[in-house]
Amino acid sequence: MGSITRWVKSVLGGVMPSSRGRFVAPDDDEALSEIESHAVRIARESGAILRAHFERALNVEYKDDKQSDPVTNADYACQTYLTEAISKRFPEHGILGEEDNAAERERADGQPAPDFVWVLDPLDGTRNFLSGLPLYASSIGVLYKGAPVAAAVFMPWPSDEGGIVMHARRGGGTYVDDEPVVALNAAAPEAKRLITLPGSFGALFNVRKDLRGKFGELRMTGSIAYELSMVAKGVTQYTITTAPFLWDAAGGSLLVMEAGGIVLQGGRNRLLGRLPAGLRWHQLESFVPSWSSGTTTMKELREWRAPLLLGSPNVARYVAGNLRGRSTVKRRLRRLVRR
Repeated sequence: MGSITRWVKSVLGGVMPSSRGRFVAPDDDEALSEIESHAVRIARESGAILRAHFERALNVEYKDDKQSDPVTNADYACQTYLTEAISKRFPEHGILGEEDNAAERERADGQPAPDFVWVLDPLDGTRNFLSGLPLYASSIGVLYKGAPVAAAVFMPWPSDEGGIVMHARRGGGTYVDDEPVVALNAAAPEAKRLITLPGSFGALFNVRKDLRGKFGELRMTGSIAYELSMVAKGVTQYTITTAPFLWDAAGGSLLVMEAGGIVLQGGRNRLLGRLPAGLRWHQLESFVPSWSSGTTTMKELREWRAPLLLGSPNVARYVAGNLRGRSTVKRRLRRLVRR
């Protein structure tokens, strides 16, 4: 029995509904192939929309008072296109987008999530985009009962098309357009190879001595979806992202998994009631391990956030084993004493 069969039986309960509403055998990935193909097509179209807006006048709004989270008419145009294209082809599937408006969120968040949910980040790296820096991505991740099963991510790239689409489906491998990627099999992190980390990394983690000499050369791109995809492509050896939303991570995580890598999710051990102490990592297979059909809501998906570490299995585990989360226990105890 192949890996796709075992995984589908364990996660999907032995049967899987296709896009046409019928059921297919657990070892038949026709439905996933159909979903992946559609995701690739609309990701490429989304990329064309972004390229048409790039370095042109944009209408810019901000989601926060500090103007740290911009959104443009390019974001909205892509999400509108993606939403309509998905709804037309797969009307029974759910859609969760970063740029859902307030009315859409209020209407959807209290409802049970469909078992299939398309998670969209129409433009990840908006500040890069509006500044004229071609480091951005349009990310599509498809979840079944919370587990990633298909993905397509557009990124600008030197090519005849002006960009590439990295894509995958569960059990089918990861591709750059039509070419399979080389499997991630590095045995250990290397000092001279690239890595990507967030700017907040130093405030949140301590690096143990064994890792310091082979930590890697740091780059920051400003787009989580782009950075996850670069791990899957083999450009960078690993990445850590400290607080992504689901739309940042749903697509790129599957790209890494299907390229032979792993995704580790970080959580804190608990000590002294609710005071966090230390960090532990576990391998992510589903963003919602406790999924309950008809009960899990879209709001639960929208509120998902957790640290992630992605790379080849040996590299990711080595890095995770040599990181320590900076504990806030002492600081909180001091505050309690002062009070």
